[in-house]
Amino acid sequence: MAPNPHQWLCDKFGQYYATAHPWVPRGEKREFGFGGWEKKIEFRHLSFANEQELAHRLAREKPLYVSVSSAYYEFPAGRPMAQKNWQGADLVFDLDAEAHSCAPFTCVECFEKIKSNAVALIEDFLLPDFGLAREELQVSFSGSRGYHVRVYKKELEPLGREERREIVDYIEGNGLDFNGFFSDEEVSIDAGEHGKTSKYAKLLGPTPQDGGHKGKFARDILRLVKDAKTAAQVGSKLKDPLEAARFIKGIEAGRWSDVRINNAKGRFHDLFERLKLHLSEKVETDANVTIDTSKILRLPDTVHGGSALVAKTIHGAKALDAFVPSRDAAFLSLSKTERVKTLRAVPSIFWAGTSTEPLEAEKEAELPESFAAYLVAKKAAVPLG
Repeated sequence: MAPNPHQWLCDKFGQYYATAHPWVPRGEKREFGFGGWEKKIEFRHLSFANEQELAHRLAREKPLYVSVSSAYYEFPAGRPMAQKNWQGADLVFDLDAEAHSCAPFTCVECFEKIKSNAVALIEDFLLPDFGLAREELQVSFSGSRGYHVRVYKKELEPLGREERREIVDYIEGNGLDFNGFFSDEEVSIDAGEHGKTSKYAKLLGPTPQDGGHKGKFARDILRLVKDAKTAAQVGSKLKDPLEAARFIKGIEAGRWSDVRINNAKGRFHDLFERLKLHLSEKVETDANVTIDTSKILRLPDTVHGGSALVAKTIHGAKALDAFVPSRDAAFLSLSKTERVKTLRAVPSIFWAGTSTEPLEAEKEAELPESFAAYLVAKKAAVPLG
């Protein structure tokens, strides 16, 4: 008789929880939730006094999902929510790859795009614009299709929903005003005693050294101009390397009219709108997660029931850049095999450094244990024992 898929996965997860002791800072002040085959959160309002107490419960119950609150409470197990006595919450960002033709699986392209989003969030915003230190951030694989970034900073814990919404708006570039980036300065040129004085508008704007979105915009424009293939997008004159060099020098000093570009302000406005759109795509976070001051989401270093991969904590920028989920978040074996029967067609999937063979629906296959568990967790296969 074939094993029950739910119990089969629980038994696999039990191997991990026999030795793993996942925890978060001040975990005794947080609410926990467990989930199973049908729901990611079946039980919540749980609390644990310490890491050992949680580890004992995980080893015994082997849940498919373990979630924890971003919030701190005086009474984390209290119910209803008002009885918990909210004391603050971490600032949390949830980045998930968009589902497209690769769903319910996740292709390499989707993983790479969402990883670049996570890097942009950290390197372009959290560190330079918000002045956070790397040691105040915890980056973890979500266990499924993306990454979670948690900010542990006392000063941010009291922020309410509106303040957190403002942070999301800033990162996504909502409400940016082009007119606030530039100013006109009228300059007079005296042609001499018998000449005619002429006037022209000098356009002053952001420099690449500026903080926030102004500096980002200036740097984006400079990247376009420094590439011969894209310089003409800013102005046709900039195809000339000498004019491009002059333009670059001007922007570095905040002078955007050193090279006369036809309809310069209109051209810069079009580029501003295009780059603003790119900005909103560059860091795609789930705003609801960041805004929700009582949200519970995957506990770092627990196994995700929808992938059989660990929501692994990633230490350092280099580790994030090199992170490959199916290799670095897998806890089951690649050498040991399991027999499964597919419930649907499975495309070729990049798994732990190699591409798997496509599988037809309703076919039996002998697969590496970690990949077999992934398909069972995705409900794309059932174990045969």
